[in-house]
Amino acid sequence: ITCLARINGQVVGINASNPIVNVGATNTDALEKSTSFLCLCDSYNIPLIFLADTPGHFTGKEAELKRVGSRVVNQIQALFQVTVPKITINIRKNYGQAMGNMCSGGTGHDFLVAWPTAELGFMDPTIAADVVYGNLPEEERQKKVEKMMADTSPYPAAGSYWIQDIINPYDTRKYIISVLDIVRDSKNQGMSKHLLANWPKKF
Repeated sequence: ITCLARINGQVVGINASNPIVNVGATNTDALEKSTSFLCLCDSYNIPLIFLADTPGHFTGKEAELKRVGSRVVNQIQALFQVTVPKITINIRKNYGQAMGNMCSGGTGHDFLVAWPTAELGFMDPTIAADVVYGNLPEEERQKKVEKMMADTSPYPAAGSYWIQDIINPYDTRKYIISVLDIVRDSKNQGMSKHLLANWPKKF
């Protein structure tokens, strides 16, 4: 989902996962749409808000034929070039490379928080346990899954300062308003350097 909105009178661009469609997984069309939206917001000095709830990117033969790898890279490189404020809120699941494409993992966010319901990791714990530990007896496997599920909680991430805060979902609007006020009082007042003026949105 990409849209323009107003929060407390301030125009913002919202780039959000849509878990109703494909459980929130992103395909090549979604990545191209996101890249175009990043360019739009950066061109018009519009702060970006990312609402992350994605299990990852689509893979497989069809995705490869549509060059999903190059779309992932093009979107994330555009994300690195964005110079308007970037606010990321991890809502639920946020796994793997898609985490970076949703401006969560070291991709230049200015503000990064999570709801208590967030799950952060390299993949879903039920799958990750099999990848990491291989075939285990069911009882032992379940223990590994539970351990990995605990590790995907946002609290360890906040404890290691990987995310800045864990916020009550009810306070999300209040939080966004507060950081937009910080941006407005900053040296450049959230103005873009317009590095994406000629960015290739499709190729």
